[in-house]
Amino acid sequence: MSAPPVNAPVIRAADGRTLEVIDRLVVGRDETCALSFPTEARLSRRALAVLPTGGGAVLTCLSRTHGLVVDADGALSRLPPASDDGAAGGYVLTRGSATVTGPSWGASPFVVTVTATSAAPAVLTMDPTGTATREPVRLRTHTKEFVTALMLCRHRLLDATDLAPPPEVPQLTRAVLEATNSWHLVHVLDTDEAARRRLTGRIHEHLKALRVKLVRGGLAERGARLTPSVMVDLLLACGAITRSHLRLLDDEAWLRTQEAQWWDA
Repeated sequence: MSAPPVNAPVIRAADGRTLEVIDRLVVGRDETCALSFPTEARLSRRALAVLPTGGGAVLTCLSRTHGLVVDADGALSRLPPASDDGAAGGYVLTRGSATVTGPSWGASPFVVTVTATSAAPAVLTMDPTGTATREPVRLRTHTKEFVTALMLCRHRLLDATDLAPPPEVPQLTRAVLEATNSWHLVHVLDTDEAARRRLTGRIHEHLKALRVKLVRGGLAERGARLTPSVMVDLLLACGAITRSHLRLLDDEAWLRTQEAQWWDA
């Protein structure tokens, strides 16, 4: 039997039940779950998985019938329902606490709080043996990949309670070009079909690269379905995109650099 990890995260139910998260832990209605809520009929038999990552944790929704809501000091994120391919993504907790509840269930016995015990952001791993670590996700602000990520997440940066899906690729392409003052490309986006395909193709490429970085960073398992909504959750959760980055949209030097790059897109 292996020794418990140092600084294991802790999960606590509203009724006071508390467990260290030493291995993958499942929460749900079924009485065989590590934390069970048998009286909450709306909860799936297996609803939430908590995977320890150093002193932090990755939270994923196991239910195919309902999602979950994560509240980290007032910043709300959603865990979408799982699909036939498995979990649709997860929330990465590296410090502080996050409370998980049902979607607008009101007074419910299902309320759990996961607390990270690391003093600094955890080095994340999705390897079950705990031997392979990943580097945190970092984006260089002068790249087109970064501004794509920024505009993908902008609605959540402006309002942390906004759980609407991010813009789809055509709208995201326009948002990127407008934000970077690339007005000549906004015009061709509306008037030139070949240019529109080329520009939206660039955005698709940047989103694909972001997905690869999230997997390499240990924020999602290889082969996981990373929808744009899940990507927003993970990019914000790991700190790759933050509210402070919105200031770049008023930075003339940064805007000139971005505009020059998109001119050649």
